Amino acid sequence: MQSIIQDRMQEIVNTGKILVYISGSKEDERLIDAAGEMAIESGASLVIMTVVKRVKRLPDEFIRFVGSERFSDPPEYLYHRYVGEAVIAPFTKRLQAMGVPYEVQIEVGDKKERIEAVAKAVKPYRIVIGMKDFKDWGFSLFNALGIQRPLNVDCPVTIIP
Repeated sequence: MQSIIQDRMQEIVNTGKILVYISGSKEDERLIDAAGEMAIESGASLVIMTVVKRVKRLPDEFIRFVGSERFSDPPEYLYHRYVGEAVIAPFTKRLQAMGVPYEVQIEVGDKKERIEAVAKAVKPYRIVIGMKDFKDWGFSLFNALGIQRPLNVDCPVTIIP
């Protein structure tokens, strides 16, 4: 298994869910494989999430399309949902092939805040993120070992290189 670092070393009761943050980067394939293996070994399901950056203005073509199809949901919701599903879609097929149960969460806003909010709602026994995202938040390996908590969550954070 490729897991390297855990935010806190404590025994947590398995709630049956592992929260996996997918960013759309190249390392997401390794991340989903490692999280899938963890889920199979522990009998857990995955909650795959991505966070979409809020846009100030939607593309005109998208607004025209939504208007022409008469969707009941607002265009902003549909746009962010569409972008999030595009990030996650390649990995859902992979998980289906592995036989790993999963659910999808698409959030809009600040990555760190949304991951923390979903973690509080879902109550996973582990969070899995990629090393690139961990570094992007400005945390060094030294900080990950307990000097500073990268995420304010009540479960271990596993970082996949």
